[in-house]
Amino acid sequence: MLSEFCVRRPVSATMLIAVLVVLGTFSFRGLGVDLFPKADPATVSVALSLPGASPDEMSTSVVEPMEQAISGVSGIDEVSARISEGQARLIVRFVLEREINDAANDVREKVAAAIRTAPPTLLPPVITKIDPDADPVMSLLISSKSMSLRTLTELADKQIARGIQTVNGVGEVSLTGGRAREVHVVVDLEKLN
Repeated sequence: MLSEFCVRRPVSATMLIAVLVVLGTFSFRGLGVDLFPKADPATVSVALSLPGASPDEMSTSVVEPMEQAISGVSGIDEVSARISEGQARLIVRFVLEREINDAANDVREKVAAAIRTAPPTLLPPVITKIDPDADPVMSLLISSKSMSLRTLTELADKQIARGIQTVNGVGEVSLTGGRAREVHVVVDLEKLN
C-alpha cells in the first residue's frame, strides 16, 4: 500500500521523506548525550567489629550468620566478605535495576534481625551505601629507614592524615598497616596481694 502510494505520487513521497529527515535532524540536535551514564549497581557495605576476635572466630560467629540473613534480601547479585583480626566487612552488590536506598534499608533490617544471635561484645554494625564515585583518589605510602614503625604511624596519623581530613571535599582518610600504640602493664603479684 505504501509502495503503491509512493509510485503513483512521487512528489508526495519525496515531501514525506523530507519532513521525516528535517524532524530527525532537529530531534537529534536536542537529544541529550551522557558520556558517563549511570550503570553502577547498588552496593551496600556492612562493617562488623568484634574486638579481640580471631579471623576464624569472626568467620564462624559473626560473618556466616550475617551472610545467611542478608542472603534473604531480593535482588542480590553477589555477597563478598573481607575478614581480618577483630573486623569484617561484607560487600553486598545488587542487580542493576535495584534502587540503592531500598536495598540499604532491606540490608539494615536483615542485619538488625541477625544481630540478636551475634556475640554480645559485637560492636554495632556500620551499614553504608557505596558510591563508586567515592573511590580513593589518592593513596600514600610512607616508609622510613631511620624511624621506627610506631613513630612513623604516629607521624602519619597526627600530621598527615589529620591534615588531609581538614581539606574541603575529603570524605574519609583511612590509615592501614601501622602499629597502634600499646601500653603494657606488668603487675608485681607480691605488691598486688
